Amino acid sequence: MDAKVKRLLKDLSNPDDDLRALSTMTLIKLDFADRETREEVLEELVKVTGDKNVSVRFFARKAIDKIRKAEKLLKISMGNEGHPPIDEMLQAEDFEDRLQAVMQIKNEKKAEYTEKMIEMLKVEQHAFVRAGLISALQLFLKKEQAEILSSFLDDPDNRVRANTIEALEYLKVEAAIPSLFSALNDPDNRIRAGAAKALQSFGEEKVFAELKKMLESAEEWMKGSAIYALSHIQAGEAIRLLIETARVAEHGETRIKAIIALANYHDLSSYSFLKGLAANGEGAFKEAANRAIKLHEEKFGINPPEISLLDQPGEGEKVAENVSAAQGSSPESNDIATAVTKFFRKGKDEAVGLSNKAAISFNVTDLKKELEELYKEIGKVAFDYYQAAQLEIPELLTIGHEVLRMNFYIQKYTEQKEQEAAKKPVGFFEQLKGLFARSTEQVKAESQTEKFSKKRDELFTKMGKMTIKHYESGEFQPKALEGYYLTYQKLQHRLGGEQKKVN
Repeated sequence: MDAKVKRLLKDLSNPDDDLRALSTMTLIKLDFADRETREEVLEELVKVTGDKNVSVRFFARKAIDKIRKAEKLLKISMGNEGHPPIDEMLQAEDFEDRLQAVMQIKNEKKAEYTEKMIEMLKVEQHAFVRAGLISALQLFLKKEQAEILSSFLDDPDNRVRANTIEALEYLKVEAAIPSLFSALNDPDNRIRAGAAKALQSFGEEKVFAELKKMLESAEEWMKGSAIYALSHIQAGEAIRLLIETARVAEHGETRIKAIIALANYHDLSSYSFLKGLAANGEGAFKEAANRAIKLHEEKFGINPPEISLLDQPGEGEKVAENVSAAQGSSPESNDIATAVTKFFRKGKDEAVGLSNKAAISFNVTDLKKELEELYKEIGKVAFDYYQAAQLEIPELLTIGHEVLRMNFYIQKYTEQKEQEAAKKPVGFFEQLKGLFARSTEQVKAESQTEKFSKKRDELFTKMGKMTIKHYESGEFQPKALEGYYLTYQKLQHRLGGEQKKVN
């Protein structure tokens, strides 16, 4: 038995509820090739099926079921000489058996099954298996064969689409770049982010050439896709294109999208541009800049950036230098934001007027933000049911497991922070000094706590969205969600009305 498994088994008796739950959850994911290890792990898991914590009991039963199923498959393998179990499982009626075979092929890198999986992918009906096949095939396909995967970018299942993007990125299929731009409009967040990441991996030169064409397109949806992609590419050229679009785009909606996108960069040039626009822009453009600055501060903190990703001096720096020269003073003697403010005041008469449609789009944005907060609260309610073992929907259980894991890490780093604080001297001057300086350990603990808290909020939001879907289908309708669902319906109604005005 390796050290990791020993540590997990030891954690099963830890007094901390979350740590015991985390241990059982981790054991679910592990495979135990050694029979003696399997028996020992089973013995310990059976003990905690009577644990006081409902989550520990739940995960323990899941882990036991998985190990016993693996034992069953092993017995089948030993009793069918001449008929490899993988071949049989690939043709099994139970989709879980087919998926198990595909994962075994992937994990053991059995390239001899490549052609069989290609043929299987053409006719496979279950989305889970299609997603697994694509994930496995990326390891065995040659670049010129990858065309067989491209059609799955339009698959109705989000797992299949996401795995297809990852496979095309892994295989470096440059011919897929135009299709990946379309994926930036996918309703699933994971797929949009995956497409942006994949595009970035193909290299700046090829991607930026396509993005420039999209920004020059007459189609607004293409411009929106380009702006979204640029906001996920940490490069000076991306900032330059967004600033230019935020300045001169003909449509107000496009300008607003570019302004908001600049909030993703902790960059001197983009920050200076936003500061100037926030001070002297007009209407919704000014409001967008203020909102972008607020988003930037939430993401990166209140301290302004000091460097720029641009190869040449940033937009804000250039403006500051020009204004300083005109005033007969050095760049250092002027606040960059002030210099940019004067620049925008100078060009105020040249500002593009804001259409009524663009103004309405802000109402839509605010409603969407309100809806996101509602999803988060619904997710928290669903998690309460998860902890009480009153939730049986697999995809909600999966998110619940992840939330529990985030709780464990948040608690861990919070306690670490408290321990560091307790070690500090309590004298007056030491306390005074502590107001201005924190230890590396404290900063790290705070950073980690913030990181996992943010991830937990994202999981609650995702859980809320899925909960609403299952509420509407009638699969999960607890009384505690009735009020939330009524609020959700009202928000959707208002959002639909505002979107009709935009269109």
